[in-house]
Amino acid sequence: MDKNTTWLFIIGSSPYTHGLPSDPAIDATMAAGAFGQTASVLFSGDGCQYLNQGLFPPAEQTDLRKLIKSLPLYDIDHLYVSSNEPIANTNVGDLPVTCLAQADIASLINNASHVVTFT
Repeated sequence: MDKNTTWLFIIGSSPYTHGLPSDPAIDATMAAGAFGQTASVLFSGDGCQYLNQGLFPPAEQTDLRKLIKSLPLYDIDHLYVSSNEPIANTNVGDLPVTCLAQADIASLINNASHVVTFT
């Protein structure tokens, strides 16, 4: 795969709703970064709950707060959220979350080589 390939993962579903031990959206994001791809994450709608640091996982599910904080280890340092979404904190650990207007989101999508949506 081309080193200049860019991936945008759009997460629009609530965390911890699938009943799996790990999270497919975060796993896919980390896999892209682990294989040297440039990856970014856009949280939208119910997906913004991933940024809620007070949300605790059900028993036997991975703590997504820790995984999201570890994304820079996978060279993922771009987290985005729509400026229309109410979020309490615009940082996850040392990782900033950038609020984007709809026009900027459209540009982000258009500039990505691959867009993967989790709804």
